[in-house]
Amino acid sequence: MQKYWITVIFFIIASTLSAQPKIGLTLSGGGAKGLAHIGVLEAIDSAGLKIDYLTGTSMGSIIGALYAAGYSGKEIEKIVRDLDWGILFSGKPSISNVNIDEKKDFGNYAVEVPFENRKFKIASGIIEGQEIWLKFQELLLPIYDVKDFSKFPIPFKCVATDVGTGKAVLLDQGELVTAIRSSMAIPSVFTAIDYKDTKLVDGGVVRNFPVSDVKAMGADIIIGVNLSQGLRPAKDLNSAIDILYQIGFYKDADNFDRERKLCDILIEPDLNDFTAASFSSADSIIQRGKDAGDKLYPTFKRLADSLKRVYPKYKAMSKRLPAIKKITLDGMNIDGLHHTTKTSFINRLHLEKGKAYDGIEVADAIRRVYGSQNYRRIAYEWQPTTAGKANLKFNVIEQPLTYFKFGIHYHTFSNVALIAAASSKNFLFDRSKTTLKVNISENFRLLVEHNQTFGVAENNNLILSMYHERFRFPIYTDFELTQSYRSRYADFDAKLQHTFGFSKAIGIGASLEYFKVKPKIRADVEAEASNSYLTNYIYYQYHTLNKANFTTRGWNIKGQLGWVYAQEPRSVILNSDSISQSDSTNLKNYFQLHFKAENFKPINPRLTLLTQFNTAINFNPRAAYLNFFNIGGINDFVRNQVPFTGLNEYQLTSHSVAVFMTGFQYQISKSLYATARINGAVYNFMDNDDQPTKYLSGYGLSIGYDSGIGPISLSIMYNDQSTKLSGYVNIGFHF
Repeated sequence: MQKYWITVIFFIIASTLSAQPKIGLTLSGGGAKGLAHIGVLEAIDSAGLKIDYLTGTSMGSIIGALYAAGYSGKEIEKIVRDLDWGILFSGKPSISNVNIDEKKDFGNYAVEVPFENRKFKIASGIIEGQEIWLKFQELLLPIYDVKDFSKFPIPFKCVATDVGTGKAVLLDQGELVTAIRSSMAIPSVFTAIDYKDTKLVDGGVVRNFPVSDVKAMGADIIIGVNLSQGLRPAKDLNSAIDILYQIGFYKDADNFDRERKLCDILIEPDLNDFTAASFSSADSIIQRGKDAGDKLYPTFKRLADSLKRVYPKYKAMSKRLPAIKKITLDGMNIDGLHHTTKTSFINRLHLEKGKAYDGIEVADAIRRVYGSQNYRRIAYEWQPTTAGKANLKFNVIEQPLTYFKFGIHYHTFSNVALIAAASSKNFLFDRSKTTLKVNISENFRLLVEHNQTFGVAENNNLILSMYHERFRFPIYTDFELTQSYRSRYADFDAKLQHTFGFSKAIGIGASLEYFKVKPKIRADVEAEASNSYLTNYIYYQYHTLNKANFTTRGWNIKGQLGWVYAQEPRSVILNSDSISQSDSTNLKNYFQLHFKAENFKPINPRLTLLTQFNTAINFNPRAAYLNFFNIGGINDFVRNQVPFTGLNEYQLTSHSVAVFMTGFQYQISKSLYATARINGAVYNFMDNDDQPTKYLSGYGLSIGYDSGIGPISLSIMYNDQSTKLSGYVNIGFHF
């Protein structure tokens, strides 16, 4: 029936017009459901139907902008299938672009709240969408010099909402990426976009299906693809995104029916099984769109054939996208800098005037700057100068200087803890970062650190820190727990560091350390011991891991060689009748080595090979017992720890140890992982007649989940020497 009526409509319009009828296309919003638009576009292309005007809202503005710019339906499908939606909607930089001294804390907190102008500041949305800006600029580079949307291969307009007035704003000129980012800014999900003297959010709040706008552009025959069914019953609202859509689009409900009635061809794919957040079902949604497009293909074909018969010169454009691959950089301008400098921004970009760049190269350059974590958003646009050349104009929003951060950690050894941190940039001096971290639990930890950057290239650091902890100190004999002590440890440290890019650092430092242990429970006979000492050291770090947890690629290497001297050991034995005290001043100075190298190598997209070598040596086997290394545990977070799968923390101590571990990590689903480890160790291999060289072997199986509060891991371990099976739990990131 629709085929018949569209033919009748066509001939009625054609008989009343001297010029060729114009075909308009409107694509509605719908979040992930908007991917169904692609199938309809492919059917239009296959039928040879030429679209003359195009309007869209939210996801409809994204798909519509790509089509209007010159991409075909097939090309848009390939783009969408290649996208990593998790990265696209992420608000964090890649760890590979983060400064090496900040990688250890990257992504470790469940909650991060900015503090500005003496009050906590909540963003207008959860997602800033930095990767969205970069991806769309990359894709739309071929039309970089077109700022009037009516000059696109298909004239285009998209709809946003003015949060100040609640009225629709029709965007048809300026920077296209800014326009579509405004149109898709779902309230509370994506941050609002500054526009003139107001802010813009998702156009679906007032006009999710902008058919009247395409009609106003001059369309005579209108094709509308609607993905919304109006206000939905409460029982069908199954996600936070669905509820936000429902609340945000109350106002649009009044206009919805009027807009639908303006369509000559109305397409409403069957998407009841999906929600606005169903990006993980992208393939299925695209297929539903293809099914809808296939049903309408005969209608599109009939319309195209009719136009060809009446207007012999009628022809759909092919290869509409301009053939521009690279643009030569003439200069750079940066708007929005207040706390950071233009020099540091440009130094991290590594872009040179006079060279030609494509969208991928510019995006990678901006990711390097974004990795400094000084900016909440870095948007850019090309400003044409001469043919093939342009200036880059950056519009940045800096991060607040101060953040409060909170996380939760549970570990079998350390028990549950609340982790709180405050960090402030330029608190004491320019180009500096001051951090305070507290581990609130029965095993208390405190860190105060000041990191001062200096040098023209900003690749030198003076790092001063004070660390204090009160922690468990169990004592084992033949792998059996015999005594429970508590320890106190303090470390005052100063180091000079030089970095090479974001992955390497070398440095020298000096530290003053104090360590004391005493029994956890008072008894008739008690022993206490302490030691203080100085260490001068050199160190090297190399970090190319691709993720903070459940890593699948890269190296992490840490090496430190130190000279331990000025020791002041002391022991006290107390009983009900007397006190015995011993001070030893004849301990020799010695070198101490820590070295750890771990590698993650992907075997296939789901399977990763893990290898690790870890050694720690006191080059004086008669060093104070309190300076020995504790062997055991999977996670490395205890003083002088050398992890060994199969043993618990402190289950073995030694002045020298070397461990080799290998294993496999398998990704079961998006966030679920299984890991198998096997390791062997040699210890007590320094020259000491009382403690001959010994060997260890152990095994472990873990199941892990990548959650919003950090990794959750459950493990079982076995050690051949102790012949014991033990469990191991870790939740979140440690201090």
